[in-house]
Amino acid sequence: MTDGATPSRKWLRRWPLLIVLLIIADFGFTGVWTVPQNETGVVTTFGRFSRLAPPGIRLTLPWPIERMERVVTGEIRTMSIGFRLRDRVRSLPPTPDEVQWLTGDTNIVEIQTEVQYLVIDPETYLFTVAELPGERRDFVLRKLAESVLTGIVARMTVDDVLSVGKARLQALGMRELQRMVEAIGLGIQVQSVNIVDANPPPEVIAAFNDVSSAVADKERRLSEADGYAKNLLPAARAEANRRTATAEIYRSEVVAAAKGDAESFDLLRERVAAAPEVSKRRLWLEALEKVLSRPKKIVYPRVEGGRFRVTEVE
Repeated sequence: MTDGATPSRKWLRRWPLLIVLLIIADFGFTGVWTVPQNETGVVTTFGRFSRLAPPGIRLTLPWPIERMERVVTGEIRTMSIGFRLRDRVRSLPPTPDEVQWLTGDTNIVEIQTEVQYLVIDPETYLFTVAELPGERRDFVLRKLAESVLTGIVARMTVDDVLSVGKARLQALGMRELQRMVEAIGLGIQVQSVNIVDANPPPEVIAAFNDVSSAVADKERRLSEADGYAKNLLPAARAEANRRTATAEIYRSEVVAAAKGDAESFDLLRERVAAAPEVSKRRLWLEALEKVLSRPKKIVYPRVEGGRFRVTEVE
């Protein structure tokens, strides 16, 4: 009987050692953590948030007292809307609800978007929204982004969405999405909202292409007309300036000649007034000289034998 009780006593003496070994093993497996450089550890005590653990080797109380969950905080994440990116269901095509949006002028466009964000508050990120089966915790951000895009696209025309309005759509989307994220308290900071692609639905893409070609042709013709006008106007201004300068020179010459003639007439008038007979004789001789200098032959009368005879001189 004594021999039978001896092995039981030995096992009883070994139980404390086994318990200590189990505690050490539990601490080694569940109490020592390595937090990478781009992550932050969130430590919970009996399921309640306790503290944050920076990168490095960190110690916690063994499970089930404390538990650590690591959250990537130093890496920008990408949420795709309208196509699958880095998802487990990447092979599945997107549904029409994910890509089709109604514009303000009642047209349908297909938009593919990327939302880039950063987790800035790991505690809020983990405990504000719970993960659902088959969905990541970020699905709330996807729904918020879809809601924001729906509201903005509904205030724009289809031409703006497909062309010059993309930059405004991205800026408004980023601002509105960040405002909603802060209102809910997701612990996320939106870095950018990028429109990867925007196209009309395949059923009407040919008509949209025709409209786009017409708009492009219109812009090209307007540009050519503007270039022609910019080249024509300087030439017309130069010609106008040249003609104005020529007219000014002609006017100066005519005015100067008229003034000279007026001064000559005034001088002649004064001479005629001073000696009228002499002036009349001189004017008669000058007029006669001008008239007789025109013919090739000069004819003058002479008297011979009491009769007049006409003599011609070459």
